[in-house]
Amino acid sequence: MGRLISTRLAAFVMTLFAASIVLFLTINILPGSAAKSALGMEATPQAIARFEAQRGLDRPLVVQYVEWLSKTITGDFGTSFQNSVPVGPELLKRIPVTLELATLAFLIANLVAIPLGTLAAARHTRASDKTTTFAATVLGAVPNFWLATLLIMVFSLNLRWLPPGGFTSFVDDPAQNLRQMIMPALSLGLVSSALLIRIMRASMIEVLSSDYIRTAHAKGANETIVIRRHALRNSLIPYMNVAAVEFGFLFGSAVVIEDIFRLPGVGSLVLVGIINRDFPVLLASALTITVFVLVVNLIVDLAVGLLDPRRVKGSQA
Repeated sequence: MGRLISTRLAAFVMTLFAASIVLFLTINILPGSAAKSALGMEATPQAIARFEAQRGLDRPLVVQYVEWLSKTITGDFGTSFQNSVPVGPELLKRIPVTLELATLAFLIANLVAIPLGTLAAARHTRASDKTTTFAATVLGAVPNFWLATLLIMVFSLNLRWLPPGGFTSFVDDPAQNLRQMIMPALSLGLVSSALLIRIMRASMIEVLSSDYIRTAHAKGANETIVIRRHALRNSLIPYMNVAAVEFGFLFGSAVVIEDIFRLPGVGSLVLVGIINRDFPVLLASALTITVFVLVVNLIVDLAVGLLDPRRVKGSQA
């Protein structure tokens, strides 16, 4: 197990390093000028040159990357080009918002996917299986921003049950916080459940066709007991791998949803960085999402190793 952890940690560090290079290069080759965006009407050639010299934007990208990485490792995410405010404190205030949104959406997705995927597999080729598969296909084709708009029209404009946007901290007012977060979470979670339903269904079908399941049936075990005690646990192992990636997707795909519902999260900060060509803001927020995705995948990978001892033996072979 120790070798598995050390191997995964080494892979995590190397992946994060490679991702930081890709992020830095991609953001720096985006069309548009950070200096012109920050200076606005005062963007004369002399002012642009002075702006870039003061912030080191006129130096080679390799030099800029090394300096940015060395500061980022120490927790210094730089200062916004637009308002000269440190990025780090602003980012720390926004992480809990996006994390809450992603967690609620992930909870909704799993509450939908696990029972429906299990039901579809247990009733394979029957009407309930075909209905569930069709519903998953429809959900997978729906853009989350379209679903968000539909939810606002129904529950905010027509029924007036829920607020159309805004954010209140859970600590300040738990009830209001949940009322404001339920529609964004549904917008992400229902769409995300489409993939997870199909994964759960396929995994459960494979497990239910295994020899030990047939043996349990031959011994007269009840169908419900077979599914709950034997099939479900083994079906969750491949499901968890995909769910971890989906959780990271939820954290990263909150950009549009946070903007629609006016949530002050990391996703909306990414959008601000893109619109304003604010490189420090965009780099810090994009790297935060990347780190979150990698950490979640690392945790789930280790958890799967504990659930499936064969993976631990394979890594030590």
